[in-house]
Amino acid sequence: MHTRWSDGSGTAAEMADGAKQRSYEYIAITDHSKTLKIAGGIDEGSLKKQRAEIAKLNLSLSRSGANLIVLRSVEMNLNPRGQGDMLPASLTALDLVLGSFHSALRVVEDQTQRYLAALRNPHIQILGHPRGRIYNFRIGLKADWHRVFAEAAKLDKALEIDCYPDRQDLNVSLLKIARKHGTRISLGTDAHHPWQLEFIDLGLAGAMRARIPSDRIVNFMTVEALRKWVAGVRERTRRR
Repeated sequence: MHTRWSDGSGTAAEMADGAKQRSYEYIAITDHSKTLKIAGGIDEGSLKKQRAEIAKLNLSLSRSGANLIVLRSVEMNLNPRGQGDMLPASLTALDLVLGSFHSALRVVEDQTQRYLAALRNPHIQILGHPRGRIYNFRIGLKADWHRVFAEAAKLDKALEIDCYPDRQDLNVSLLKIARKHGTRISLGTDAHHPWQLEFIDLGLAGAMRARIPSDRIVNFMTVEALRKWVAGVRERTRRR
């Protein structure tokens, strides 16, 4: 297993230390974007500053002989129309971009069109915690999941298993549908502190129970393969 995404209250250096202890090859820092101010969302200027800090951290890691790369990323807030809140120019310099819904998560009507619009957003490669489910708090959104997973497979984009214990919003039943369509799956810890990286085991267990092939799990890619995949998704988007 090569990486786990991190959404950190801990600093990038602290999360990197946690990743090194788990012998990871790489880790992505995915702070929330600007309109999610309640969660400390960062704007374009802060994102640029963070990229510079991560570049310095990677240089330090390389000089120390550590076999770890910290990827530049962000969890971009999506509105119900699948539109992001960050300027596209600020995203092109990132290694990968997650997009996630954080509003209108209690509606009971079918939300298939919302998901299709999000997947067609040209600036994201991974759709984070798709259902918005939180155990004993919010049941999550409904959709025609066959259409959603088929569209993701067509676009070669990934849907995330949020491994946080009260999330698990892609359950085994939905993962079996993803397997049928050959959809890529990403395991994200939603970790805010280094110790929470251990949550990856919960998401991995779900993927194993659903028998998701390892070549369809983003986290099993080498860093070179990951970057090639992201570049391919971006190139196909430019051609559309």
